[in-house]
Amino acid sequence: MAPVCCDKMANPSSYHGHHSGSSSSRRNSSRRRSSSSSGNGHRLPSTSASVMLIASIWILSVHYGHAQDFGYDGEKGPSHWGEQYNSCAGKHQSPININSLDVKKVNLPPLALVGFDVAPRETNLTNNGHTVVVTMDSEVTPTVSGGPLSGVYEYSQLHFHWGDNDTFGSEDMIDNHRFPMELHVVFFKQEYKSAKSALNHPDGLTVLAFFFEIAPDDSPMYEEFIALLNNVTESHQSARFDTPPTLQDLIADDLVHYYTYNGSLTTPPCSEVVTWIDFKEPILLSHAQVQAFRALQDEHNTPLTHNFRPVQPLGDRVVLYNTDEVIKEVDLEKDLPPAVVEDILDTNRIDGAPSASESSASKTTTKRPSSRENGASTIQSYGTLPIVMVLMAVLAVTAARGTAC
Repeated sequence: MAPVCCDKMANPSSYHGHHSGSSSSRRNSSRRRSSSSSGNGHRLPSTSASVMLIASIWILSVHYGHAQDFGYDGEKGPSHWGEQYNSCAGKHQSPININSLDVKKVNLPPLALVGFDVAPRETNLTNNGHTVVVTMDSEVTPTVSGGPLSGVYEYSQLHFHWGDNDTFGSEDMIDNHRFPMELHVVFFKQEYKSAKSALNHPDGLTVLAFFFEIAPDDSPMYEEFIALLNNVTESHQSARFDTPPTLQDLIADDLVHYYTYNGSLTTPPCSEVVTWIDFKEPILLSHAQVQAFRALQDEHNTPLTHNFRPVQPLGDRVVLYNTDEVIKEVDLEKDLPPAVVEDILDTNRIDGAPSASESSASKTTTKRPSSRENGASTIQSYGTLPIVMVLMAVLAVTAARGTAC
């Protein structure tokens, strides 16, 4: 990863919300830019490229530990990570299962993506024994801000998680559904200067996560990517793109609808420093393209058929769902009368029992009989009328007889 330089950000091109233009036009444009700068597409490694690759490998060791420290099966599997890394047993771990019925809908500021549409000078693909990682050397280092983020976050690397078959492989789940693969684009907060320093701050990292679904046809966006996987089959092998893709080429179009929550790295040291942004729209790859990832090998030269961590408890966290629908926040105490607010909030009050406001109101106002009470009073009045009439008739007859005598 190239170091952070202020002059690189002096006049960046920005990218907000939805991508402009079609996917094919974006890809062709980036291909033309990269092809014009790469000649025949085969370049000898430069000194700067070698330095970048060494730095990239060092950063990967910071994020994911050393190869011998953890795995995905047996004694080094996820259930044992907490024995060596205390944070892996924390209360705000990732991944999680997101229940779409329990999320809080919000309207967050638009995400501001800078440099996502700029083709890097050089892009490397590395098998680090746990996953395949992409690092970039670019004139404009990609950054992200806005949305749930406070501050600007700088690109570090991207990597993937997959499973043995197309029915599972993603780390986060949506409504108990796993996707066949998941892309993580990792950024660190610029003010912390490096990914290593960012691990010491609760808002140190953000990860843009994209799910994959299976499509009948190959994705042209991932053609060279999939082809290069054949060159990094063994652990610690690296390969260089002839025509480096932009970040925009590798992600989904819809950047408005997403879930976000506070969590952790999904591999040791499991630091709880990540703001997760999980986009709802999936990326489409064919079965053959996803299958190519399963041919990679780990450090023991065994097939890396799966590399995802099981979901962790949500705990006391709240998952937000960003939408373009207008969400009106109702202030009950401000927008509604006190008595109505009380009735709404007091959901445990037994029906028929008067509330405090009703009791006080009854002391100061004359109570109007209900329709049921009015009906009862009417029936009682009509019931006494025949008796009075009979008594009056008896008295009239008696009076008449007395007069006659």
